[in-house]
Amino acid sequence: MSVSETILSTDISQLEHPVADMMAMLRQIGRNNFSPQNVWENSLCVLVMAMEPRCKTYRFLEALPHGDAALDEVSTLATLVNLGYFARPVATRLSELDNRLLPALFIPEKKPPVVVLGRGPEDMMLVSHKELNDAQTAAVMESTGTAWIFERFDENKTEISKFMREGSGHSWFRAMIGRFKANFMQILLSGLLLNIITLFTPIFIMLVYDRVIASGTVDTLPMLTVGAIMAVGFEWVLRHIRSRGLSWFSARMDNVVSNRIFAHLIGLAPHLIERASVSAQIARIKTFESIRDFFSGSVFLSLVELPFVILSVLAIYAIAGPLVYVPLAMTLCFGILFILIHNRVKVSIRLAAKASSAKQQFSIETFEKISGIRGYGLTERWQQKFRDLSGKEVLSQFHLNWLGMVAETLANSLTLISAVATVSFGVYLIWAGQMSTGALVATMILVWRILTPFYSMCTMIPRLEQIRNSIIQVNKLMDLDTEATEAKTAARLPRSRGDIAFMDASLQYGENSDAIFSGLNFRCKPGEFSVLMGENGSGKTSLLKMIKGLYRATSGTVQIDGFDIRQLDAPDLRRQIAYVPQNPDIFRGSVIENLRLSNPLATEMDMEIALQLADAWDEVRQMPNGLNSLISRHGTEAISINLATRLSLARAYLHQSPILLIDEIPNSLLNGRAGKNLKDYIMRAKGKRTILMVTYREDFSAFADQILLLQHGEIPQIAVPAGQTNKTSHQREVA
Repeated sequence: MSVSETILSTDISQLEHPVADMMAMLRQIGRNNFSPQNVWENSLCVLVMAMEPRCKTYRFLEALPHGDAALDEVSTLATLVNLGYFARPVATRLSELDNRLLPALFIPEKKPPVVVLGRGPEDMMLVSHKELNDAQTAAVMESTGTAWIFERFDENKTEISKFMREGSGHSWFRAMIGRFKANFMQILLSGLLLNIITLFTPIFIMLVYDRVIASGTVDTLPMLTVGAIMAVGFEWVLRHIRSRGLSWFSARMDNVVSNRIFAHLIGLAPHLIERASVSAQIARIKTFESIRDFFSGSVFLSLVELPFVILSVLAIYAIAGPLVYVPLAMTLCFGILFILIHNRVKVSIRLAAKASSAKQQFSIETFEKISGIRGYGLTERWQQKFRDLSGKEVLSQFHLNWLGMVAETLANSLTLISAVATVSFGVYLIWAGQMSTGALVATMILVWRILTPFYSMCTMIPRLEQIRNSIIQVNKLMDLDTEATEAKTAARLPRSRGDIAFMDASLQYGENSDAIFSGLNFRCKPGEFSVLMGENGSGKTSLLKMIKGLYRATSGTVQIDGFDIRQLDAPDLRRQIAYVPQNPDIFRGSVIENLRLSNPLATEMDMEIALQLADAWDEVRQMPNGLNSLISRHGTEAISINLATRLSLARAYLHQSPILLIDEIPNSLLNGRAGKNLKDYIMRAKGKRTILMVTYREDFSAFADQILLLQHGEIPQIAVPAGQTNKTSHQREVA
């Protein structure tokens, strides 16, 4: 185990000089901004030591911002937030700071920040800052500024946590909306005032008809005009306030909720998401976009207006009496129409969603396998299949749109009927002397305002149902436990010995699929080298992923050092397992950044040695910027699959973990220097690292301690190579 690996898994408090050693390590890996002279970096290290002395080094590194730019107030606080601390500012004098709130970060006015650790024997604040002498410390004591107080973040105390929702009975989305109560109250209050003010328009028109036109005098017209102008001005201001509130609410919802959905999605256990299609994963991420658009659209405004319809109803009753029954009856008709169309739309939307998903999935599969489609001459057949899927999608969308048009047409008819009924009944009441002409005109305006929200609701039934389905999907997704949630009750291995055991384990990918293998009883003792063989689809790669906790055994158990891995913290376990996948993962970034994924503390010398073992150093060295060259799997920085595999090997060499898993590596690579170096490395590592390798090559299996043969649907076989003189050479079947 290298020095950097030891430090990576060590508590910061176990270092001889924690702050100084931490800064030295960070400078060693290229973060030159971490030096005792940099006040923000120094303050950050002191704070972490004071608040969480048992913090693992890898957690500290993961919390730091990307790059080596100098820290400032924002990036320092962001790092502490990433470590799981809630920060709140308090404007105060340092000498007045309560000891119970310490340690704290104090930022005096126009002076460098200091870390306040506590009070000394003489009730003096102990300030951590290398550049401050006693006199300067005393001066800081009496200065005013901002003290940042830190508190460990407890997710269970938040309204959206599963624990709190079990008590409130709210869904995740309902609980999230609850965080914006203040914004809702602002929107509703502005809506209430807006609806009250808009009543002045029909009243103004009524008074013009009844007081000006009917009497033939304009004496009251100037006063009415001034009142109308004032009402229009207040209405503009309130609409501006409400628009800003809705825009901010929509943007904030988009930022908070989409980020939480994405973080939750990538935090789920791999077996829950890895086998989902790319289109399904994209659909999960895009699900909230329709909800976001809803909150910034006209439908949400109509919902906001609904509670205030009662104001218009009361106004009609006050000025027109029995004429109020017309909008009330029409409201009932709109409700019946909504229910009838909504029931049909629910079924149609499900069918349209399935057709659209099938087409999208087929399109993504086509572009993934375009070379094979052309190579086997399947172009015309593929086009025909796409036409069939497109036809089904078009028909389902046509039916859905047709239902929307029917709802809109009927809603428009109800609106016209209400206008005719209002005029007819109103004329009768005028002839009967029960209301004035101006009251009828005002009533017409108020009736439109009452029915507009209901009209919008009926015309947007498909949209509302899509939003409802999106919210249901979001709630189901957020109810799944992430690995971080499961890790809170899981055990951690301080240091794995590399003892791997499968106890009557079986694996199948789905409830309706056949078992890949079953009845596997296999143990790889610490320091042993085991080879996995088997035909394609027999579960070799899946077996390696089971050891990393990426897949779970359908029955039986997988154990590490005698612990069922389901009882272990999965991310912590994976840090103790080096893995060379069959399809290497290269992320867009520099060579250094890709290599440090396995060991963040690796120096450039460590990387050079690892790259030489993987036979990739010469090629990396010839790149324009050497180790700092940008690489990716696509685009202008794309590298070959051969180099990607060798870089993946280099990662494994850098990751000096007790367990090393190597999936199948191409023969072209194993025949060269990289293969020879790997063979020599495995022979040197025997007795020190537990290694499992997928390979058919005799030159590797000859010095293996045991060979596991997987056969699809059959009980796996274990064999001992003939070259191992200290073991039995016959094959034995494992029951």
